[in-house]
Formats: sequence, structure tokens, C-alpha cells
Amino acid sequence: MRLSIIAPCYNEADNIAELRRQLVDVARRLTTDPEYALDDVEFVFVDDGSRDATLDRLKAWAGEDSRVHVVALSRNFGHQAALSAGIDHATGDAVVVMDADLQHPPELILEFVRKWRAGYDLVYAYREGVKPRFGYRLINTLMKIHVPAEAADFRLMARPMVNAFRRMPEHARFIRGMMSWLGFRQIGVGYTDRDRFAGERAFTVRQTAQMALNAVLSFSNLPLRVASLAGLLTILCGCCYAAFILYHYLFGDASKIQPGWTALIMTVLVLGGVQLLCLGIIAEYIGRIFEEVKQRPLYVVRELIGKPRDDSPGE
Repeated sequence: MRLSIIAPCYNEADNIAELRRQLVDVARRLTTDPEYALDDVEFVFVDDGSRDATLDRLKAWAGEDSRVHVVALSRNFGHQAALSAGIDHATGDAVVVMDADLQHPPELILEFVRKWRAGYDLVYAYREGVKPRFGYRLINTLMKIHVPAEAADFRLMARPMVNAFRRMPEHARFIRGMMSWLGFRQIGVGYTDRDRFAGERAFTVRQTAQMALNAVLSFSNLPLRVASLAGLLTILCGCCYAAFILYHYLFGDASKIQPGWTALIMTVLVLGGVQLLCLGIIAEYIGRIFEEVKQRPLYVVRELIGKPRDDSPGE
């Protein structure tokens, strides 16, 4: 039985040495302790277009350790694409994905393996003792699937789940949602998030917002329904206002109807705003359809370092 440990890296040069020390220790325990009884552990690192010495340090590690396989992408394709690249190149009977900044504690992999051995196909880490953030509550309200609150991308997947994930070709990726959609037998393991070991946080607020947008638009058509509802409510308001005007003309005092452009302009602005909102929502979905039908690859590999295993348990 082989375990693949995958970590996407973007400007993580200062973290590589400590990451190596901790992962090698975890791998030693996994392969020597009868409780885990693993035959082999491989490390798959994806260099996501780093601009520092990350790739050089990964190459040096690969030159000293035959278990290390480095996938160097041609440019920065983003965290979700880099994770997917690592999963595509992993050969283990189970794979663990984690960040390279050591915010995800490597020793938790031992508990992941225990749960996997107990029969679970997906073991995910979640931040323990943290109040679920608004983003998770909003996503779960809008989406047709449920993403565990405060779940991280730190997780173990059994090979059947990996193979199923690799058959999902979409480009606008929200991997946590994709895992929930796949189903299988899942369980969470709580952990306390740690500070980065070194360096600056690479995941920006803009990227976080983009991932949240991917989550909603990839797994829900509710925004389209909201747009339709907004249009219906606007029509209803217009009909009510027209009935009010007609009533005063026929049965009331027409002098109460204030002449001028105020009501007209307000009505035009409301209608125009609703139309633009609806068009914007529709355009988001059409834009994603356009990206998908081009069928461009999710990522481009510039270089592979370390000989891939020949005995992959893939499909």
C-alpha cells in the first residue's frame, strides 16, 4: 500500500527545509509502525510558477530522495489547478493534499491514515473551535450540496475517490465542493490552524472571493432564479403602481397624482437596474460556458523532476 502526499508550492523556498524534515518523519512512522503498515510513501510537489528558489530546492530534494516527484508548471495557474495537477500525478492507493506553508500540521496525516484504514474514502481536516464564517454559511445556503464548516483543502482521498475526481473536467474549480458532490464515505478530523512557518500568505482576498464565486456558480442555479424573481417583483410593483394611478383617475382625486418626472425616472432606474443585474448574472454563467467549451488544459507542465512510478494503481 502506497500513500502519496501532495503539496502545491508557490514561493515557499523558506519553508521547504522544515517541510522536508516533518514529512520525512511522518513517512518514517507510516512505513515502520505496524499500526499503519504502509509499504511506501511518495511526495508529489507542484511548483505553481514560483518566482523564488522553491523549484531549485525541490529539485535538490528530489536528487537526494527517490520518493520525491516534482511537477513544475509553466506559470502560475492558481491553487486549485495546482492541487489538481498533484492529484493527476500521484500514484498512491490514497493521496493526501496539504499546503506547503506548514499551516496544515503534517502529523495529522497519521490520523488520516487511521480513518482510511477504518474504511473511510475521504478524511478531511476542519478548523476546530472556530465559529463558521459567513462565507461557509452563504455557500451552503445557495449550493445544492453541503460543504463542512471550516473544512480545509487538507484531506486524504482513497484511490476510488481520486479516480472519480479526475473524471471531473471543469475549469472553474472549487475542490471542497467537488469532494462533497462526489459523496463516498466521509469523516472530518479537527485541528488547530497554525501560523505560516515562513514567508507571506500567497492566497489573496481576490482569490478567496473568486473561489467563493466558483462555489456558488458551479453548484447552484439559484442566482438565475433570484434574477427571475427580481424581474417578477419589479413587474408586480409596476402593476400595483399602474393600478394606483388608474384608481385615482377613475374614482379618486386626480390632483393627488403629482405631475413631473420623479416617478417616471425612478421607475426607469429600478427597471434598468434589475435588467442589468439579471444580464450580469446570466453573463457570468455564459462566460463559464465559454471557458469550458474551449477545452483548454487546466494546467501546463513545463518539467517533471523525479521518475514517476510505473506501478500506479490508477484506473
